[in-house]
Amino acid sequence: MGISITNCPHSPPFYDTAAWSNAWFAVDSSVVLWHGGSPMKCTLTVCFATALLTTGLAKATAEPALKLHFAGIENLIQREDAKTLKAVWAQKETRTLRTEALGKLAKHLAAQSGKGVSIFNSILPDIGLGETYLTIAPGDRNPDVTFMAAMSKTRGGEWVKRLKQISAHDGIEPEEKIQAGYTGWRVDYKNGRSVGFGYANGWLLLGIGKSTFVALKQASQQIADTGRPSPANTEQDLTLELTLLSQLPALQNLLSEKANAVRLTSRLRKDNFFTKAVVTYDEALSANTAKWEIPTRTITEPLASFTAARGVGLATARSVLGQIQLKPANDQFFAWSQARTKFQSFFAVKVGDPAAEIAGLAKRIDTFKKPGGAGENYIGKVVHDPKKPVVTWGNVPLFAPYLTKANSADKGYVVGGVFPPDPIKKPIPQELLNEFINKKNLVYYNWEITGQRLEKWNLLIQFAAILSDRREQLVNKTKGIDFITSLYPKLGNTITDATVNGKKLTITRKSHLGLSALEIALLTRWLDNPEFPKPTLEWPKPAETPRAKPRHIKPRKKPAGKK
Repeated sequence: MGISITNCPHSPPFYDTAAWSNAWFAVDSSVVLWHGGSPMKCTLTVCFATALLTTGLAKATAEPALKLHFAGIENLIQREDAKTLKAVWAQKETRTLRTEALGKLAKHLAAQSGKGVSIFNSILPDIGLGETYLTIAPGDRNPDVTFMAAMSKTRGGEWVKRLKQISAHDGIEPEEKIQAGYTGWRVDYKNGRSVGFGYANGWLLLGIGKSTFVALKQASQQIADTGRPSPANTEQDLTLELTLLSQLPALQNLLSEKANAVRLTSRLRKDNFFTKAVVTYDEALSANTAKWEIPTRTITEPLASFTAARGVGLATARSVLGQIQLKPANDQFFAWSQARTKFQSFFAVKVGDPAAEIAGLAKRIDTFKKPGGAGENYIGKVVHDPKKPVVTWGNVPLFAPYLTKANSADKGYVVGGVFPPDPIKKPIPQELLNEFINKKNLVYYNWEITGQRLEKWNLLIQFAAILSDRREQLVNKTKGIDFITSLYPKLGNTITDATVNGKKLTITRKSHLGLSALEIALLTRWLDNPEFPKPTLEWPKPAETPRAKPRHIKPRKKPAGKK
């Protein structure tokens, strides 16, 4: 993985990109592929984190492994068609969560580097506010990073001041340089790593690694000539290009196949982000998809979300179904939620013998929960009724998990959920089905009312903690929960689909913040974690309070009786 904070004798975080990768990146879930956060500020955070994961790239090519351009949150919220984004960004809950997360990150970086936390507290809040360019290219030992961000003269001066402090802390005097009439500084550290930085007419320029100095010089000249380090991108508000994915196992595992490049773009228009991600693979993806067999009598109104997946689009669902040993007979998967209560979430798959599958699952859960089994601490009681047939996991607070046969009209399907469905039996609207069933090479479709679905995902995450009796994972009164709750009434429809064409998987989305409800819930849980930026969604166990030793109380002497 290249030089790390533990084996480098002299490693300030601004040039030790290995330390940065550990600080910024979370491997969990689907947060990486789909940009975004809380709200668009975390677009840059996640992309920056992804960039820093490139630690340890071999010097195989001069081409960047990552290129990013972001229009900047302060520019986006000035637009008339940014109503939702502006409302979310301006609210107290967003500011509070952001401040807390940046504070935890600053403490982490300070602890890793041995520098004062005030250095990082003073500059981290600027990231993502103004227009930003970021590139990562393979270096000798660690990746070379070029970071250019628009900011005021005051803020640019603060960055320069703090970067000088970092070098001074290591006893190194920055060397002053003049480029295109602008003053900059170069620092050569004792381990051979070099850093260049300066402020040029509204732009902070920072390069980590000697190879970045050429780009900094070119940017300085461009700013002197045009006022910008690069021509303006009027087509997209976010552009992210990732290559050399073969050397990024975490991303390859996420994408399920051998991908070699990802290009993601997003543009804010009419109060929605229109996002497109194209993933290119080494080999052609299978386009053999069976005709949709949708259990329309089982999936009923009132709907708050609906998901259909088949073929390549089953990647995520297949890994989950594999854990309970359910294999879709037709290579299709469906999930939906109902709007009546916050607990109603369901899924359906077609199997060869529903009764046998239900019986098998009941037996596996029983084995799982037995003393000495992996789930011996799970609460509740599992009951199997072979006549209906159904398996239920009862005596669980708030929830009532089950798996049973689907509607008789949907032959071969089993349906599972965590709460009984609505008694109304109005089938899924044909208008919704028409949105995707005739789309060529489509392997995934999702529609949701994101505010409603976000509330359900928040509860489902808590449900896992309740079922496993891991009370430390129950998260209620935190800055992140306050933030998520504030989004419920603000976020409307999100539509995501994915199509296959040769070696390319193309994912498109229309949404208010660029993220689905699940992604918002998971990303917020990460930011909210007391151990952020540790790459985990699990919260730490509370420290055990040592029991006080019982005091030895001497027996009181009986008072002498009166004579």
